[in-house]
Amino acid sequence: MAQGSSDRSFPERYERDARVSSEERTAGDPAYPDLVAILRYWNQKRGDRFAPPRSAIDPSDFMEALPRVKLVDVLRDAGGNLDFRFRLAGTWIGNILGTELTRLRPLDLQPPQFGTMVHEHYVQCVRERRPLLHKVEIDSVRRIHNYARLLLPLSSDGEQVDMLMTVDSQA
Repeated sequence: MAQGSSDRSFPERYERDARVSSEERTAGDPAYPDLVAILRYWNQKRGDRFAPPRSAIDPSDFMEALPRVKLVDVLRDAGGNLDFRFRLAGTWIGNILGTELTRLRPLDLQPPQFGTMVHEHYVQCVRERRPLLHKVEIDSVRRIHNYARLLLPLSSDGEQVDMLMTVDSQA
């Protein structure tokens, strides 16, 4: 198996030609009060740094959001190319997508255009080193799924983003 690829199958919850779109919103958008609360928590934990380390985040501080949280490892190859691997994903996310995401990569997600979009959002967050909020829609014949996703960079060395924390909210 090639480095970065996954051997886990992913069920088809959406047709491969589903329409996938996203719109970047201002992090802290009051339309998503649950995400505003998480952003406030993240800001408290980061202090004067651009991002807090993972060790500063205590899941017991936001228990109600845990089913909607993902922790994502940031992987870099020798050429500086970015890839990502889900370290953990809350139960709500697995129920929506129809699979356990742990150890998968965003590029493993279906439909492929959704996985590509998620990957691109993660790259943006790592490169810009700032929280991002996206409103996401997946529209297929069988179902439509809307949600807002807050991306939060984490940094163990205070220089480089080495993990992302994401929190989803129903849109």
